[in-house]
Amino acid sequence: MKLIAICGSARKHGSTQAMLKQTIKGAQSVGAEAEFINLFDLNYKDCIGCNSCKLDDSRFYGRCNVNDGLKSVFERIEKADILVLGSPVYYGNLSGQMLSFTDRLLYQYLDFGNTDLRINRKKFKMALIATMNVNDKICAQRGHDIMLKNFAAMLAGSLGSCELLMLTDTLQFDDYSKYIYPISDREEKAKRVERISSEDLSRAFNLGITLANG
Repeated sequence: MKLIAICGSARKHGSTQAMLKQTIKGAQSVGAEAEFINLFDLNYKDCIGCNSCKLDDSRFYGRCNVNDGLKSVFERIEKADILVLGSPVYYGNLSGQMLSFTDRLLYQYLDFGNTDLRINRKKFKMALIATMNVNDKICAQRGHDIMLKNFAAMLAGSLGSCELLMLTDTLQFDDYSKYIYPISDREEKAKRVERISSEDLSRAFNLGITLANG
């Protein structure tokens, strides 16, 4: 069993990466192999709409033909069984790097509803981990939860199945005294000792176990 975790956060030691690393540890604890990839370490483009992956009688049919930093990533993903995506939520959506990645990943497999086409229909077990600064109440008020559920459903419909794990009320800054942050929860967040609670880390660890054992 091989798991690949894809991180769409620029913060190398932030909440998104921490949750992904715990998911990896959970999967490894039951014997799975695991690989971590941070999209910010790669040089790649958005989908350019070249449609090479849709050309009839082409060796690139069902495969992205853009030769950049995602080429080898897609090749490794095809050999994996589990794919875990992790991203912060910015302005009601996933990070730009994650959206560009998923556009490229999903479009190469798109069969326009005709499952008899020759595109690789491999099914993955997937999970989407989304982290955000807002609390549960604001997450619901702004519809972040609905957006994430819809995105997870789209991933499931395209690639197999997809679990959703949301982490709300994360820390925005390491030291709140250095920044202008006129929000009511400033003092509460500034006093925190742990960036992520042990309960949330356990949720991520258990997710890894579930994916690897399921």
